[in-house]
Amino acid sequence: MESSERPTCAIHGGTVVTGKAILPSHDVWISGQKITAIKPSGTEVPPGCEVVDARHSIVMPGLIDSHRHLWQTTLRGMCSDLIAPEYRHEVREALVPAYRPQDVYAATLAGALELIDCGITTVLDWVHILNSPEHADASIAALQASGLRAVFAPSAPNDFEATLWWSDSARPHPSDVRRLREILSDEHALVTMAFGARAPQLVQREVRNHDWKLARELDLRIVTDGGIGAGLWGGRKFPIRLLAQDDLLWPGTVYVHCNNLADDEYRMIRDSGGYISMSPCAEMYVGFGMPATRNALQAGLKPALSTDSVTFVAGDMFGTMRSTLAALRGTIAAEATDRDEGVAPWTVTTSDIFEMATQLGADALGLGARVGSLEIGKAADIVLVNTRSPRLSPANNPIATITLLATPADVSLVMINGKIVKEDGKLIYPEVDKVLDNLNSSRDWLVESQGAKLGNAARKILVSSGFEGLAMTDH
Repeated sequence: MESSERPTCAIHGGTVVTGKAILPSHDVWISGQKITAIKPSGTEVPPGCEVVDARHSIVMPGLIDSHRHLWQTTLRGMCSDLIAPEYRHEVREALVPAYRPQDVYAATLAGALELIDCGITTVLDWVHILNSPEHADASIAALQASGLRAVFAPSAPNDFEATLWWSDSARPHPSDVRRLREILSDEHALVTMAFGARAPQLVQREVRNHDWKLARELDLRIVTDGGIGAGLWGGRKFPIRLLAQDDLLWPGTVYVHCNNLADDEYRMIRDSGGYISMSPCAEMYVGFGMPATRNALQAGLKPALSTDSVTFVAGDMFGTMRSTLAALRGTIAAEATDRDEGVAPWTVTTSDIFEMATQLGADALGLGARVGSLEIGKAADIVLVNTRSPRLSPANNPIATITLLATPADVSLVMINGKIVKEDGKLIYPEVDKVLDNLNSSRDWLVESQGAKLGNAARKILVSSGFEGLAMTDH
């Protein structure tokens, strides 16, 4: 079946991966912002239709990053050798309270362009740097300027009173969320809105009830981060049980991380119609433990994937997909070895992981009817992976090529809502160098003005990159 709309663009001759279906030598026809047909490449393209040559490409849906902190782009790599508490105390509490609105804009825009460059067309931007209404406005403006499809999820500030917001907090969610909801009221826009709730164990009971009910009043999907089940820092406080006490387990809620929940908590999420967003790379690197993949699947939950923060790890979904499957298979194999048994055939495949990075991510964000797969009537959020390279040729297994072999360098074209935003391997955004210069200037200002507050581990990292004035201290 196809739409009767006349196509304006035809992606021609590629191996089309619609979701789990693989269609060699097919075309994807686009009219305006939507996919109107998927058909064999022998079909004649109407006159006047732009043709994109995809004969040496995999044509796939844009990747979905279901949880990211784009404002942390400025802090890239600063915490890669730090555990989570060190990140919070040595970097986040030192530099972040000084962020100006222009710093938020610079980081968010650069981070959004990074996503596009990596073939990620949709992101949930969980923003806990909203130290003023101007910070929030800068964050939204950067997302809108980027051309990315984004769900803006405002949370609490990370200002000079951060501990009052993030530790047994008696402070309710900032009321500015009402104004932001009016700004982002169009559910069909590229930038929409969710509610970034702090993790249940980080706020007092009255605050949990207030915040959850505020989200419902504003008709916003809740995405709760802040260490849900994150190692001993979160998982032993039974955050899902805390919500159940007051009947706050609502359909559509997204729970981030979930590494070490109790077995009944995974079932509670499933039975309430909730979702899990995992960040396998970041979680393993900062000490949260192994990803929740197997626990979630055993409970009947299909998790979405996310990158979390480039403060720790790379910001692309290709690496995230590889880490997810490597962690799962490595754990299963190690346990079999401990039992002196061989490994049984894999039940979780590369196709399952690809779904987590596409359709399941879209479902978690409430966008599953719009994006996440290549289907007639869905938005034309499309990525081409160039397989005509020493890295990927021959592309014998398209799904494995995507999930285990490809890198951002293989993304040749990105289309969002029918508009090409990366072509021939290069971003189309004007003045990318200026965006990067602004990002680096922001970093320089933050480190030079606030560097005395950094912990020694963070100082050592920055000294190695050229900030010689950051002498070691005793704190």
